[in-house]
Amino acid sequence: MYKYIILLFLSLSTIILNAQNNSSCEIKNNAFQPGEKLAYVITYNWFLVWTDVGGVEFEATKDKMFNQEVMNLKGTGVTFSFYNWFFQVRDVYQSWVNPDNLLPVYYHRDVNEDGYIIDIKYRYDFENLVAYSEVEKTRKPYYQDTVAIFPCTYDVISVIYQARNIDFKKYKKNEQIPFKILLDNEIHEVFIRYKGKEVKKVRGVGKFNCIKFTGSLVAGDVFKGGEDLTIWVTDDENRIPVWIESPIIVGTIKARLVGYEGLKHPLKSMIKKY
Repeated sequence: MYKYIILLFLSLSTIILNAQNNSSCEIKNNAFQPGEKLAYVITYNWFLVWTDVGGVEFEATKDKMFNQEVMNLKGTGVTFSFYNWFFQVRDVYQSWVNPDNLLPVYYHRDVNEDGYIIDIKYRYDFENLVAYSEVEKTRKPYYQDTVAIFPCTYDVISVIYQARNIDFKKYKKNEQIPFKILLDNEIHEVFIRYKGKEVKKVRGVGKFNCIKFTGSLVAGDVFKGGEDLTIWVTDDENRIPVWIESPIIVGTIKARLVGYEGLKHPLKSMIKKY
């Protein structure tokens, strides 16, 4: 199960606005800035035993892509060294986005899961509503494709950062928020359900006032499908995910915040620091 450590964060792609046209999805980014870094530990449970198996780090930096200023959003997932003998994971997901509205320009998934290689690239063309993809996997031939997209289509990294700019005051408790995401060359329609506010303790970090969500998941090799994902994000302008949990086909995985730096705003949601 260790190869799934970053997939818990990919399930964060179930957090985004109901966006059907360019005017509704082009939100001004106010939640984070270049230089922000977030670190998480992934814990796996099987037969009542909880074990820290790996980590995920997210980083935002300034960059250039196709002769334009962009922001590079990078997520890296690794297994801890103790588990490398069993199943070594080295996953890197990157999205280059418009720094103002966070619409993706280019996406790259570079995965090595115990020797199995996945290399996927998307170049987004919102003017023509298509994404040009390149896909290469171990034991499968390289191929190119053109995928029809919608005006507000994200990838699994850009959607996480875009979601942090949601105006939660617009939604009532238990209200669903649907959206579309490009994953594995297909457009997926999922949703989140706003569950209100809640205090969450994060071991070794602190106690936070949080906004809570549940989310639908795409059924497949990892997740059962259904509304099993639960996320807590800080109830302040940063909107940092501090705790995420979900059952998978075998067992349960959780992610907890363990470190942060370069925040754009004061962490006003913190009630107590540990």
